Amino acid sequence: MSDDPKNMALTNLEALSLANHDFSFSLYKELAKTETGNIFYSPFSIHVIMFMASVGAASKTFDEMIKTIHLNETTHSLEAYKNLLKDLTSENDNLKLATGMFVDTAFNVKDSFVENSKKYLKSSMEKLNFKSDPDQQRQYLNNWVLSKTNNKIKDLFPKDSITQATALVLANAVHFKSAWAHKFNDAEDDSFYVTPSNKVTVKMMTLRHDLQYYHDSDLKFAALELPYEHHAFKMIILLPDAKDGLKDLENNFSKIKLHEISNKMTQYHVTVKLPRFKLEQSLQLEETLSNLGCPTMFTRAANFSNIVEDGDLYVSKVMHKAYVDVNEKGTEAAAATGMQFALLSAWIPEPSPKVDFHANHPFVIVILSGTNDVLFQGRLSKP
Repeated sequence: MSDDPKNMALTNLEALSLANHDFSFSLYKELAKTETGNIFYSPFSIHVIMFMASVGAASKTFDEMIKTIHLNETTHSLEAYKNLLKDLTSENDNLKLATGMFVDTAFNVKDSFVENSKKYLKSSMEKLNFKSDPDQQRQYLNNWVLSKTNNKIKDLFPKDSITQATALVLANAVHFKSAWAHKFNDAEDDSFYVTPSNKVTVKMMTLRHDLQYYHDSDLKFAALELPYEHHAFKMIILLPDAKDGLKDLENNFSKIKLHEISNKMTQYHVTVKLPRFKLEQSLQLEETLSNLGCPTMFTRAANFSNIVEDGDLYVSKVMHKAYVDVNEKGTEAAAATGMQFALLSAWIPEPSPKVDFHANHPFVIVILSGTNDVLFQGRLSKP
C-alpha cells in the first residue's frame, strides 16, 4: 500500500473492490459446502451490511469482522464506501439496494452511529420493539424490504425468525433489472445437461454477436461477457469445458480473478446459447459468516460498544435475499423498449474469429458493475 495521500483515496476504493471480489468467492465456497443446487446471492449487499455493523464493533469483534470481509485497518474506510455506493446507485435505476439495521428499543443507540450509517452507507437505522410483538415487527421488516425492492423481494424474514430475544437485525435486499445491450432471439426448446447422463428440456436463447471472450486451457473453462444496456453492468459467465466440470472449476476458484479474466478477453464473433433462468434465494447467514471467521458477533461476547452505550448487544440474525430473472430482453422481466443507434464507422474492421459458447450444462454467473464490483454471484446447476 502506498502512503502517498494522493493515492490513498483511489487505493481505498480499489482495495474495497478487491475485498468485495475475494469476499464473494469465499462466500461461494462456504455456501457450496451445504447448498446442492443453484446458488445466488449478492456479495456486495452482504459486504455493505457487514461493513456497517463493523463500524459499530470494537476489539476482537471488529478484528474478526473486517478480516472476514477482506479489509484491514487501513482499507476500512467510510469515505471509500460512500464513493462506491454513489458510483453504483446514483447513475441509474437498475440497481435497488436496501440496507437497514434494526435494534431492540431496550438499547440506547449512539447518535454518531446512526449519523454515519445514513451519511456514508445510505442505510436506515431503526429501533423496533421486538419484545412486545415480534411477529408484528417481522411483518414490518418484510414490508420495509418489499417497498425498497420494487415489490420483488417478499418475506425476507420467515415465520418465527424474529423472537422476543431478538436484539439486532441486519437486513438487506438487492434487486437488479436491466435490458441486454444485445437482445437474444426468442428461446426455443433445447437440452440442458444437469449431469452428463441426465438432461432436461429448457428454453434456450440464442445470440450471435461480437463479444468479449476468453478460453482458459489450463483450468478448462470459457469466459464470456454479456453487457447490459448503457454498459453500466455486465454478466460474466464461466462455463466449464466438460459437462460435469463445475466442481473442478469451483475447486480452482483461488486461481481465478475476474479482473484478470476481463483483461485477457478479446473480441470474438460468438454464437451464444443460454437458458432462460430465474434464481431467487434467501440465505440465513449467521453460520456461514461465523465459519468464514467472525463467530464472536453472534455471541454474548460480542462488542458493539460503538453502537450502544450499554448492554450486551449481539447480532441475532443476518438475512439476505437476492433475485434475478434472465430472459431474452434482459435480466428481470419488465418489457423495455429501447432504440439502438449504431455508430457508422468509416473503416471496415477485421472480422472477429468465430466461437461457440453453449451454456447447456452447469455454469457460474457473476454480475458486475462497470468498475468490476461483484454485485451478484451464483451458479446455475438446474434451470
